[in-house]
Amino acid sequence: MWWKRMKLGERESMESTNRKTTIKHIAEAAGVHPSTVSRALNGLQESRIPQETVDRIHKAAAELQYEPNPWAQSLRTKRAMMIGLAIPRFTDYVLAQMFESAQIRATEFGYDTLTAGAEVGGKGNAAIKGLMDRRTDGLILATAKIHDEYLAEIERSGVPFVLLNRRSGAYPAVTGDDELGGYLATRHLIEQGHHRIGHISGPLTVSTADSRARGYRRAIEEADLPIGPELMQEGRFDARSAGDAAEALLSLPERPTAIFAVNDISALAAMATARQRGLAVPEDVAVVGYNDSEVSSLLPIPLTSVRVPLLDMGSAAVDLLLALMNGKPVESIVKVPELIPRESSLFSRS
Repeated sequence: MWWKRMKLGERESMESTNRKTTIKHIAEAAGVHPSTVSRALNGLQESRIPQETVDRIHKAAAELQYEPNPWAQSLRTKRAMMIGLAIPRFTDYVLAQMFESAQIRATEFGYDTLTAGAEVGGKGNAAIKGLMDRRTDGLILATAKIHDEYLAEIERSGVPFVLLNRRSGAYPAVTGDDELGGYLATRHLIEQGHHRIGHISGPLTVSTADSRARGYRRAIEEADLPIGPELMQEGRFDARSAGDAAEALLSLPERPTAIFAVNDISALAAMATARQRGLAVPEDVAVVGYNDSEVSSLLPIPLTSVRVPLLDMGSAAVDLLLALMNGKPVESIVKVPELIPRESSLFSRS
């Protein structure tokens, strides 16, 4: 048979290729005891292994293409190897990007993910409780309000959690610097010569909306421009409410010549409302959005938007949660946004 006719070296090579790498193989390659490999790969706090040895073990594991067995890992750590993700709206493209990134990152560490649609407050809390009832090892929540009492209840349950794209109290979170982003967007419009700038916000009980509105106000106040309450209209991050807010702004006796919207969907609704009223963008009204979603640059009038590193935020949330689950001290992470100027706002009035 062909198998018997193979040279010994060739057979050993094929056996080695087909054989699944074990901790023992890594120990032999790294010159350490298998128990040391186990402690290093599981990141146990009490292991006290020299960093040089840990690095050598991880390098050997990578070279041997070691794949940990999640079931065995679960038995050792008494974990379900499951992370729960709570998202307010499955239709939100921005949040979906972050959660997809989080899901990919979780699988790199042997964790599965379970996602629940959880509108902010009310039924959303029930959805989060459902994730906890499934014995998830930790939670990533994009549903928190600024003063969310339910987070204290989760904390009392002992389930580790981090917030994504939201802040609340001192709980660990991964966010963009939304106040800076709101400031950059509004400052850009001021530099284009606009003196009357409207803002379509999201619900101000949510940190993203509140912080972007604060950035808007800071830029307006620095420039000593009008900031009456009629220039700030609250939406719900969706097109319908943003369209109503844009209609209110553009119906003012002295309408704004520019609008900063809390997200790209709201900005698109503002542009559509302007068109319906016979106004040209950016000649009659300039528009700036937020998040720089994929469609922003593809529009007939490309949208100026504030770019946030969405994918980085999703993976960083997983890293932060795993550190928390392993008893390590953690600090919130804030990513820096960047303004991406495009045609929707580039019409100088100065």
